[in-house]
Amino acid sequence: MTKLLRQLIFTIFLAIITSSAMASGNCASVANDLRAMQRANQNISSSLIGNHESFATILEGYSDTLSTSASLGRPVTKEAVLNMNEGARAFRVRGQNAMKLNFKLNQASDQVIAKAIECLKLRK
Repeated sequence: MTKLLRQLIFTIFLAIITSSAMASGNCASVANDLRAMQRANQNISSSLIGNHESFATILEGYSDTLSTSASLGRPVTKEAVLNMNEGARAFRVRGQNAMKLNFKLNQASDQVIAKAIECLKLRK
């Protein structure tokens, strides 16, 4: 996940938390919080789609390398194997980062949901 995306999501979380703290009891802010959550979710989804595309492109590159080596009757080079392992590690790190961001988004979502429940109770 890119640094820019992480900063954007952090900003959205900060806005959610700040508006929740400043506007406790202000039901109008719930809609803004929900919109911020929706934007964060869209950004995470876009990033995941991009990760899948990157992974597919890398696999195609590895497939080409293996096909070329096989057609020439050569073993796969050590460099190609190292590149494959580096690619795997990079995608694992991306996955771990995505899980952390997803956890943070879920926490922020729980806060907004709790706030929405309080607003609904106050309206009864």
